[in-house]
Amino acid sequence: MSGMWFDEDTSEDEEPKIKHTEKSEIEKEEDFYYTNKRCLCEEGCSTRSCPCFKHGSGCDSSCGCGEDSENMFNHLEYFFGGDKKYAAHPCFAQWLMKKAKDADALQTIDRDKLRRRIMKCHNFKEQCEDYSYEEWKNKDEDEKLIDGQELFRNLISDDSEYLYYSFCRNEVCDKGSDWHCAECRRCMDWRVWHCYYCNKCTYGASLPCERCGDVDGEFSDCY
Repeated sequence: MSGMWFDEDTSEDEEPKIKHTEKSEIEKEEDFYYTNKRCLCEEGCSTRSCPCFKHGSGCDSSCGCGEDSENMFNHLEYFFGGDKKYAAHPCFAQWLMKKAKDADALQTIDRDKLRRRIMKCHNFKEQCEDYSYEEWKNKDEDEKLIDGQELFRNLISDDSEYLYYSFCRNEVCDKGSDWHCAECRRCMDWRVWHCYYCNKCTYGASLPCERCGDVDGEFSDCY
C-alpha cells in the first residue's frame, strides 16, 4: 500500500473551511464607523487612520470632536458653498489628502484650475450637457464661483446622484457602474467589491473572494 493517509474526520469531497483571523483595531473602528456613521476619536480627528478623515467626512457632535477639530474636511464649504454641509466623494477625498495636510493648505488649492481640469476631461461634454466651458468664460467672477461650486457639488461631493468625476481616471463616471474603493484607493467597476479579510478588492459582485473564498464582504462598504 502507498504511504498516503487521510484524516479520519475529513472527507475527500469536503471543502476546506476558511479560517479568518481576528480583525485588527483599525478594522473594528471601520466597522463601528459604518454602523454608527461616527468615529471613536477622543479629540481632533487629525490622523489619517480616523474614519471621519479617511472617508472625507467632517466632524460633528456625534463623533465627539465638534467644530474645533483639526479635520480639514470640516472646511469643504470652500469647494461646495456654505448653504449645506457636504462630504467629499471618496475619490475627491483621496485627491485632497495628497494636495493638502490641513485646513489652511486646503484653502490654497486653486478652485478655477480644478474646475478646468474637470471640464476639460475627454467625456465631460458627453456626460454633462448642461455645462458649457465657453459660456462659463464670459461670466463675471461671482457667477463663476457660484457655477463652479455647483459643478463641484454635482461631481465631487458625496451628495452627487448619478455621476462623479474620477481623479483616478480623469473622466466623468456613472455611479451606477463605477465606484471608488477608499481602501485600495482606486476607482472600480461595479462588479468589484472589497474583501476586508484580504484587504483587497475582488471581482464578481455575487462571487466569493477569489483569494480567500469569503462571501461576507459588502462591495458597497468602501464607497
